[in-house]
Amino acid sequence: MNKKALTILATFGLLCSIYPASINAESSTNVDNSTSSPTNVFTSVPDQQEIERQKQYEPAPPTAWEVDLNGNKKTVPYIVPSALGNATKGTIGTQSWSDSNYTYAFDGWALSSTQLDDYRFYVSKVSIDNHSSQPLPLKYTQQNSITTQWSVGANISAEAEFGPSFLSSLTVSLGGNWSKSKTSYASTTIEMGPVNVPSGWAASFTKYQGGGYGQGQARWKKYIKGTSSLVGLYYTGESGWAVNDSVTKYVYADHKI
Repeated sequence: MNKKALTILATFGLLCSIYPASINAESSTNVDNSTSSPTNVFTSVPDQQEIERQKQYEPAPPTAWEVDLNGNKKTVPYIVPSALGNATKGTIGTQSWSDSNYTYAFDGWALSSTQLDDYRFYVSKVSIDNHSSQPLPLKYTQQNSITTQWSVGANISAEAEFGPSFLSSLTVSLGGNWSKSKTSYASTTIEMGPVNVPSGWAASFTKYQGGGYGQGQARWKKYIKGTSSLVGLYYTGESGWAVNDSVTKYVYADHKI
């Protein structure tokens, strides 16, 4: 090998030792290679900003009170059937429950206020950071099946007759279809985009499922356990968000890197 060839090889080896990271930078990028565009990153985990945004949807604290047969009202502890440990179904009605002394039979739900929000439930997000010198496409495609769950007070979810009453009251008041949960299934279909993200910019599509909020009071008839002797009414102040089956929204956002 002549002296000129040895000089070229030595120079190349020196460059590789100095700049190894730049040679492999693109291949080490943390991307989801299951997308049709490997630069699009899919996640179903909300970031800190989304977690902070969700705090506005926290339901009102539950309350409880009783009214006896003489119409006297007093504040009492908030009872949840599932929290009673060894609670048993009572003899009054098909969906009653009992503590050590009384049986409570669900007797209805009265809705007092409602709210709609098309961006209530976070589903997932697709994003891109364009560090290249050319525009790159961003498109939202559902990569995983994700189930959105309602967010309701303990009694709404624990008492078998209460949940359906809560959902049907939203239908009467707000219209539409309301559910405990809704699943967004994985698909190869592009739901939003593509849009071209300029060099030096980051962008994202965030998918949301709509929701409806209901606040009101539930009523239980209170009997002496093992008998049909009515001693009064037990009330709870309840609230919660149900899933809107028919509303899906997308938010596009971008910023310069």
